[in-house]
Amino acid sequence: MLLGAGLSMPQILTASDFGAFTRKIGPNDQINYGLIGCKGMGWSNMSAHLKMPQVNCVALADVDQTVLDQRTEDVFKLRGKRPKQYKDYRKMLEDPSIDIVIIGTPDHWHCLNMVDAVSAGKHVYVEKPIANTIEECQIMVKAQERYGKVVQVGQWQRSGSQYAEAIDYVKSGKLGQIRLVKCWAYQGWMKPVL
Repeated sequence: MLLGAGLSMPQILTASDFGAFTRKIGPNDQINYGLIGCKGMGWSNMSAHLKMPQVNCVALADVDQTVLDQRTEDVFKLRGKRPKQYKDYRKMLEDPSIDIVIIGTPDHWHCLNMVDAVSAGKHVYVEKPIANTIEECQIMVKAQERYGKVVQVGQWQRSGSQYAEAIDYVKSGKLGQIRLVKCWAYQGWMKPVL
């Protein structure tokens, strides 16, 4: 099942939602996460998932040791346990205790990371954009179908009811024929370029 922006999804695939697709989980069951790409949206997604008591971060993979060390301490502060560190995400995927991975790497890595993850038996939450080309997307869909793992594309904001209302309004024709759209949304969470 490939989940994306077109579906009415909760803001995050919760531990109980995830369990519905994979196995029966009880209130005391835990889901073990690994994170590939530990800065930016990768960490934002991981820290959001860690707000759910059923979620454990058991492994981090990043090419930058400084980032690995910082995020290891961040997880420790939140949960009292330090996840394993990996400089090579492929080694992390060999860990049988990991149920799901979050992919927060730069866009050009998403396809390879996701295909490797599902082929290793992991479910995946991959940050948007899912890939950079249609061909990469087709490869990813085929991998998901072949290995039967749940894959969700990180489109939390676009799943909100306000977006559904905006889409309905545009589709209603009340704005007339739209020929060009330009938009920008500075949300204050990114560091200024200058």
